Amino acid sequence: MSDGSSIEWTDATWNPVRGCTKISPGCKHCYAETFAERFRDVPGHAYEHGFDFRLVPHKLNEPLMWSRSRRIFVNSMSDLFQQSVPSTYIDSVFAVMSRANWHSYQVLTKRSNRMQRLISSRDFRLEEKEHIWLGVSVEDRKFGLPRIAARVSLPFEPLLQPSGSYPLNHCSKTLDRWI
Repeated sequence: MSDGSSIEWTDATWNPVRGCTKISPGCKHCYAETFAERFRDVPGHAYEHGFDFRLVPHKLNEPLMWSRSRRIFVNSMSDLFQQSVPSTYIDSVFAVMSRANWHSYQVLTKRSNRMQRLISSRDFRLEEKEHIWLGVSVEDRKFGLPRIAARVSLPFEPLLQPSGSYPLNHCSKTLDRWI
């Protein structure tokens, strides 16, 4: 986990998964891939394997070690809901977020269908856990509108073209927390 972040809407990052696969045009401008590939083949660096996908189980319990409350961006260098991440591993990530409930967790994905399917098939009790914020990334209308149905928060980045208007009435409670 990184205590401190240049991302203005978060305090820290936590990456129990690294690397990702491209699924839409917004992935072409992925800052995480650019960052990770700079350190490919640097021995001992956290990203010595570049942006290749891998689970990082020794990072799972990091939020439990931080006593001061933080807004934590979960998987700033990956997508927790990509197909390569086993559902049991996602369960472990949610278990840590549930236990370390003094933090607020910002979980963003471009894979809203898998997120919605896993969340609805598990007993995560998210309605009782306001400290876990789920969101979908939106880069344009074609890819963004279908993701919004999975909802909660909506970062429009990278915004590649005008996106038009979106029905946000189901997000009002969450938008208040992010703005």
